[in-house]
Amino acid sequence: MKIKFYALSLVLLILATTIAAQTPGGVSTNLTLWVKSDAGTSTTGSLVDTWTYVNDGTKAFTSTGTDRPSLATSVINFNPSVRFGGGLRFMDGPTGANAPIAAGDDTYSVLVVWQSNTTTAFQRVWSQRSTLGFTNDACAFSTWDGNPPGPGVYGGEFAVGPFDQGIQRNYSVNRWNISQLNLLNLATNDLEITDDRNISTGSLTLSTDPLGSNGAGTRNISTAVHRIGANHDGTGPLNGDIAEIIVYDRSINGAERGRIFSYLAMKYGITIGTDLVSSAGTTVWNAAANSTYNNAVFGFSRDNGASGSGLLVAQSNSIETGSGDGTGQNAQGNIVLSNPTSLDDLDFLQMGHDNGALTESISPDVPVAIAGSRRIAREWKVQHTGNVGSFDMTMNFSGLTISGTGPIQFRLMIDEDGDGDFTTGTVRYYTPFSFGGGIINLTGVTLNNNEVFTFITQAAGVLLPVTWKNFSARQVNNDVRLDWKVENNANASHYEIEHSSDGTNFEKIATVSNTVTDVAYEFLHRGVLSGAHFYRIRQFDFDGKNTYSKIVSVTIKTPDFITYILNNPVLSSSADVVIKAAKPGMALIELWSANGAKLNTKQQAITPGSTVVPVDMRSVQPGNYLIRLTVGNIVQTVQFVKL
Repeated sequence: MKIKFYALSLVLLILATTIAAQTPGGVSTNLTLWVKSDAGTSTTGSLVDTWTYVNDGTKAFTSTGTDRPSLATSVINFNPSVRFGGGLRFMDGPTGANAPIAAGDDTYSVLVVWQSNTTTAFQRVWSQRSTLGFTNDACAFSTWDGNPPGPGVYGGEFAVGPFDQGIQRNYSVNRWNISQLNLLNLATNDLEITDDRNISTGSLTLSTDPLGSNGAGTRNISTAVHRIGANHDGTGPLNGDIAEIIVYDRSINGAERGRIFSYLAMKYGITIGTDLVSSAGTTVWNAAANSTYNNAVFGFSRDNGASGSGLLVAQSNSIETGSGDGTGQNAQGNIVLSNPTSLDDLDFLQMGHDNGALTESISPDVPVAIAGSRRIAREWKVQHTGNVGSFDMTMNFSGLTISGTGPIQFRLMIDEDGDGDFTTGTVRYYTPFSFGGGIINLTGVTLNNNEVFTFITQAAGVLLPVTWKNFSARQVNNDVRLDWKVENNANASHYEIEHSSDGTNFEKIATVSNTVTDVAYEFLHRGVLSGAHFYRIRQFDFDGKNTYSKIVSVTIKTPDFITYILNNPVLSSSADVVIKAAKPGMALIELWSANGAKLNTKQQAITPGSTVVPVDMRSVQPGNYLIRLTVGNIVQTVQFVKL
């Protein structure tokens, strides 16, 4: 079973050296502050008492009294945030020699994931300064009120003489931002502001420093106050949320900036428009190659090795279409991905859409077999790095005009060659297991690299692949019984049973023919050894179209050996008894009639693995019989029929 979430108690068990090695985007040099709301928060109820650094467990922000910020859950892509509601709800961090930026320094970088619920207030998100007023010893990440240059702008506020608020970027109410202040230690043009909206353009805004007062040597930053959520005197309170703060005591740009922004974008479901890369620099979303689909990019990510980002995203949606807890924004077609079966370190699955209309039409761009079906115009493309396995998917059609009213009318339709033309190449489908509240729910979905998909919203005819009603696996003695039920199987040809011992790598073990008049099927996987076993079924139509069932699993607990009849019913002169053993031994094999008469006895040495022992049936009349097998003090009995 894959671990999907890490609780704080588990994080605390990780070796301190491993924690220290994990850094945002793998960028470690001069990292002086890293706090994130999904780790290190200590609360009383929902009120935050301390917020401990990820990179240094000896340092923390603290807050006292009843007027404290709170920890809000599932606020941004299923992650929490630290919520500041104005007033005195600020938190103070280490000062003096423990402050993140050295006294007098003029080269540093501050990155914050944040939002505000107002554009008409003077708010400080983060600051380090003295206890005095406007002197040349402060830097703050701030928003401004309605006075010039506001409202609705943020940037770096540097308390230098004369007072200068540097450059500004616009922001919107309740919109999450990834923002960076980057100080370059230049005489002029030494401040960059980069965020998720302008990082892709490459045209970063620089302070022109018209007063000549913001250059090198004038920002002799103090270490007396280090605070988030308010000014040094409690003014300028933040009305909003902070999810993560990262500070380096040096400038951050180029490839390092790209790695940190990629980490934050994948974690929080924020589109940045550029390539997304792992902490090792591997491209996991190629913005140029996927330029048509470079909208609302999100997906699964795991980059939490010893030198990684501490990134584990096993449930995700885009903030452009969904909300913090996955609730879809009305008429935005929100997709939520969850429960990957094999999300290992450096596995990624990212997807984006082509900004096509979320309108339904009888489209010519569907396979001939489903001509007349309705689909939405928008298409999504996948870039899959490593192997995340299969997963669950929901699509929210709330607020959209569609025809489908039940799960049988919807399909996830996948173009395997990735050219976006569903009339050519191989197309496969997944049928939802439920539809309610405008949301279709799919399970056992697999999306391969470069595949393109969309949604059928009204299936025409019965030529689509069968509708899966259910699929289950259970242990029966030493075997695994698979049961499945289908509907609309008039065009179905056969079912291929696939088995896996790890839930990722499957191989075909049997084929079961489809019968139009039958909707319930079963298959017995005989002689299964102990351990975990995973199964899925690939259903084929006569025209070659195919679709997968969900993946089911069962854990088998067996003794040191198992036995079954290879040729049941017996048509030949012998019943071939198969013995699968974990260790060598001597087996006593007895043939019994159904009325309790012992007919034959033999002994057989067995070796680890499979041994086939023929039991003579030449003088035995047709009927029902039993084989009783004894190894040591363990007895197993199997029934069979002689014809």
